[in-house]
Amino acid sequence: MSLFDWLKGAENEPAPVVDSVDKLAFYQRAWCPYCERVKMVIGELGLDIRECDTNEPEHLQALLAGGGQRMVPCLRIEPEPGQYFWLYESADIIAYLRRHLGADK
Repeated sequence: MSLFDWLKGAENEPAPVVDSVDKLAFYQRAWCPYCERVKMVIGELGLDIRECDTNEPEHLQALLAGGGQRMVPCLRIEPEPGQYFWLYESADIIAYLRRHLGADK
């Protein structure tokens, strides 16, 4: 387990695959360059993913309560109603989006 896995609390659990962007929410901040990198890929892939700005208290509270960290970017994945998986790190989010929701999907 890497240091980042330990910080995230992950046990190398793969992110669940969903069939619709309606089951995704992107937690970000306007000043975050890593968030901008993910947003560029979202635009490049033509995805309409709901954005949650953590400058707004309700979004920050949801991120902290669900994901356990205030770190952005974070992709919230909802494989089943009310069940959430929180994916951190811009490179991991980009890889997930390209792999599972890319143009060839």
